[in-house]
Amino acid sequence: MSLTTAENKIVFIPSGRLGNALFRYMACALTNIKNPALCYTLATDFTEPDQFTFYPGLDHEGDDTSKNDKNSVGYNTLGYYKHTIDLAKLTSNVYINKENGHGLYVKNTITLTDENFSSFINKKLEYFNIKMDGFFQFGHIYLQYKAQILNYMNEHKLTHFIQTDINQRFLLRDLVDDIQLVPEKCYDIAIHLRLGDFNGRPDYIDLKYYLALFQTIDWADKRSCVLVDPATKAADGSVIEECMGWFKARGIHVSIESNSLLIDFNIMKQAKLVICSMSTLAWSAAYLSRTIQHCYMPNYNFYKTPARSAFYFRQPIANTTLFPVKTTHPILSAIKAFIVTLPAYAAQRLHKLDNLRQQLAQIGLETGVYNGVNGKEITIADTVDANRKQLTYGSATLTYNPTIRLSGRPMTRGEFGCAWSHLTLLKQLLAEKDSSIGYYLILEDDVELVKPLAELYELVAHLPEDTDLCHLAKSDWYPFKKTKPINAYFCECEKQFFNKTTAYLVSKKGAEKLLLFHEGAINVPIDDLINMSYRLMPDFRFYVPAADYFFKEQDNISSTIHAINQGY
Repeated sequence: MSLTTAENKIVFIPSGRLGNALFRYMACALTNIKNPALCYTLATDFTEPDQFTFYPGLDHEGDDTSKNDKNSVGYNTLGYYKHTIDLAKLTSNVYINKENGHGLYVKNTITLTDENFSSFINKKLEYFNIKMDGFFQFGHIYLQYKAQILNYMNEHKLTHFIQTDINQRFLLRDLVDDIQLVPEKCYDIAIHLRLGDFNGRPDYIDLKYYLALFQTIDWADKRSCVLVDPATKAADGSVIEECMGWFKARGIHVSIESNSLLIDFNIMKQAKLVICSMSTLAWSAAYLSRTIQHCYMPNYNFYKTPARSAFYFRQPIANTTLFPVKTTHPILSAIKAFIVTLPAYAAQRLHKLDNLRQQLAQIGLETGVYNGVNGKEITIADTVDANRKQLTYGSATLTYNPTIRLSGRPMTRGEFGCAWSHLTLLKQLLAEKDSSIGYYLILEDDVELVKPLAELYELVAHLPEDTDLCHLAKSDWYPFKKTKPINAYFCECEKQFFNKTTAYLVSKKGAEKLLLFHEGAINVPIDDLINMSYRLMPDFRFYVPAADYFFKEQDNISSTIHAINQGY
């Protein structure tokens, strides 16, 4: 029996209007980039095949999943479901072969949704038809693959269509390419107001949030406009009047634009600065723009809204600033998250964290990547003091006293680089330009979340106000001995040794205390510096989760510190 398949499809399922259609197409594009053998098509041009193909006498060994769920792609006649199937790897074995009549059922079509997209996107999908049936409003992954997605869209702009739920079809070219705007409709600043159809919903942005943002923007010598839906209800007139009154009172000339869908889309797409509403039309315009230099996005959080919990697109461009709205979580919005990695190792490590980054984005934690210091690039030199060495990285210098470490063991290049990376992030936190940011969540690139996302959400939401540092990971050499509860989620612990900086949350005042203790030197590894600060500083507020650790190092992953120490 031949294991080759006919040309399988990526099937665009229409749902929602133009902005939603563009996000669904972006998910189609990324899926096709990773599985180039698939062929894009609209649902109206797709004929559904039988649900399964049966392969008699063959099995796909391993890759078992515990149940038949939305992530399974087939099952064998012994009742084992499969989370991955590569038709090139089907084989007979002692349990399934031609003689005993057993075999493997493989799905012909897999449906990708908001909930399972991250589970499938890095799998081999060329043997299946892929139906794209979700809104796919994802965060960092679209920014991470933006160059590839935009290149894909340009390559297919003359042949691919997208479709809305009211049967509008748009040729991709008419969305990707800029249309010629008359000079009067070319603006420096475009503000999108989503009014009538959202008013009264949790995702409606009250005007007061826009006005607070307007106060922070330089309007001088800028051509600016407010875009509203041509079908704006009469009840929205007072909102528009109040908005325009704010500008008039300050002598700022702002036009009102209310045109056809594609004209308004292009006004936003061709601006230099755009202020987005809760609208995928505005978000996709910013994402596709060649001219926008700065984007303002609502810092919405729908994690506790089941129907929208999978929506977490907040960064159309790298230079995006989030502004608060009524669904903004006060604690989570004050936290900026970073994954510490090294460029030399990032490619083999970061893709394993895509799912974690998407999970964190769901609860309102957009995770950036911080390229740390490679210990191999640090110069270590003697000084006139026999007990002190000089460390140089780039134009920065620190000192090292090898007699400080209690174990007496000299620090390695990997440990120097790791400590320098974390200390630099602490300095960055203190210099944070965004005054709303009070904490950094610092994760290393071998991190793994070991508790449910819902529990992490509740943990972070109940962060003690006086926190200097919360250690969120497993200390495998010296487990924490918890003492006094701070609240239902956090405890104090004994002032003893602990290790690992796999995951921790540090406040600005905590960073300041650590840097004072550090005093321009790296004398001990970063985990030792933290536990020394806790053990020796009476006012260092150090907490751990009451429900044990939330993160740990991934199993079976080699240490970057070890690799650097070994010279590779």
